[in-house]
Amino acid sequence: MIDINLIRNSPDLVKQNLKKRFQENKMAWVDEIIKGYSEALKLKKEIEELRRKRNIISLEINKLKKEGKTASNEIKEAKDLPLKISELEEKQVKLKEKINHYMLRIPNILESKVPIGEDASKNKEIKREGKPVKPKFELKNHVELAESLNVADFEAGRNNAGQGFNYLLGDLALLDLALQRYGIDFLLKQKFKVVVPPMMLNKLTLAGAVDLEAFEQVIYKVEDEDLYMIGTAEHSLVSLMKNKSINDKDLPIKICAVTPCFRKEIGGHGVDMKGLFRMHQFNKVEQVIYCKPEDSLKYLKYTQELTEKFFKSLKIPFRVIEICSGDLGGKFAKQYDIEAWFPRQNEYKEVTSAGSCTDYQARRLNIKLLRDGKKEKEYVHILNNTMVATSRAMVAILENYQQKDGSVKIPLVLQKYMNGKKTIK
Repeated sequence: MIDINLIRNSPDLVKQNLKKRFQENKMAWVDEIIKGYSEALKLKKEIEELRRKRNIISLEINKLKKEGKTASNEIKEAKDLPLKISELEEKQVKLKEKINHYMLRIPNILESKVPIGEDASKNKEIKREGKPVKPKFELKNHVELAESLNVADFEAGRNNAGQGFNYLLGDLALLDLALQRYGIDFLLKQKFKVVVPPMMLNKLTLAGAVDLEAFEQVIYKVEDEDLYMIGTAEHSLVSLMKNKSINDKDLPIKICAVTPCFRKEIGGHGVDMKGLFRMHQFNKVEQVIYCKPEDSLKYLKYTQELTEKFFKSLKIPFRVIEICSGDLGGKFAKQYDIEAWFPRQNEYKEVTSAGSCTDYQARRLNIKLLRDGKKEKEYVHILNNTMVATSRAMVAILENYQQKDGSVKIPLVLQKYMNGKKTIK
């Protein structure tokens, strides 16, 4: 969430930010927060005054009793005070819940250079890497190709779990594992620390890591438990430092993980959206960086360039997109996507996302920054980026490395992770 003092002191800035995000329907929430905060302060003073009065009356009752005097009026007044305090405290709780409801849904403040646009059609292309090759033969779609190579059983996945679940077999399973291990090794060389995180989180923790709308649209809940399946390792990684304070001398902290990811909503239609491209369960290598606020943009550039180098090493053509204001998730201040080239579909499609959440997640998760000589409360900045989502990377490989005889070459950098195998036949 953003700083409530920013909302109180600069409401026009927050409203302008909502306008840039094409979320004018939330502007009234800014006024509700300010009004609610003012009411909450009045309630707090009233409760404190009644508690003070109760203490004074208690002392007066004790004094009168010691003096042998009647204290019936004071006793009656003292009996009434707890009910009045309780009623005001109940109002206070409801008011805080109302403020919190709006606060958790006000999006992050956009970085100043984010392109303004209502939807994905207004995203800005930054650059292209690699030359898209158009094959001289008709490419098979990845589902047909994988089945012809006997390296996937999509029907068994659908029958046993439903649409969006698959069985990877033999060399395709090895390719998935190769991408995972290569992604981790790539980050280890950059001094990232590997984490094996929980695959489930409780609601309070997850609410600090995700946009709340994701609970209905994306997140799987474990029945009869306060536990939810993670949609990405980011959720566990950004929560690692929950309720902790980090000394500025220990920053940046760079951590990574490889985990299954679970998503309820997969969307997409058509033959190229089936199979591996959109799944309820897939594997992903994720990177997260905690840093000082003044270094936020520097590390966004750093983590984005890491993933670009990764896809360059796979020799898969791609382009870099900066996400516009209307297409940007609520927790992000700025975001870049890498879109790989898919020759079968004759278009670029998203394979990674790198974003700066500034202090938005840190406030929700209470991750503070400690600086020598400074007493004011600060929060760290948190960035996250996909190193590789293996399912989409595999589709890109199956299309870009497909051969006329129906075999698939394995990218050179992955061959050592495939026991030296150079081709899937």
